[in-house]
Amino acid sequence: MHLLFRALGLLVLAIGVVFAVGDIARSLADETTQLVTIDQALASMGLVLAETAPGSSTIAVVGTWSMSITCGALGLGLMLLGHRGRRRRQDLRSMP
Repeated sequence: MHLLFRALGLLVLAIGVVFAVGDIARSLADETTQLVTIDQALASMGLVLAETAPGSSTIAVVGTWSMSITCGALGLGLMLLGHRGRRRRQDLRSMP
């Protein structure tokens, strides 16, 4: 299960990096800060988020978030869920 969370987190983080590079390139070219929203990113992939639940204010708000920042935060969160933590070594002298 830990491996699944790590792999999924790494994939989502990689998607976030791709959109961040695109945002940086677009911002440098236009000399203004432009971030791709989730609605714009999904529309470029042929998906429309608003059609899943028409009239939902939550989806309307989430659609305005930055794709790169959202994927980055979600990816890091999933990678942290996949972290096993520190394992303590047992002292071999204390073992009978």
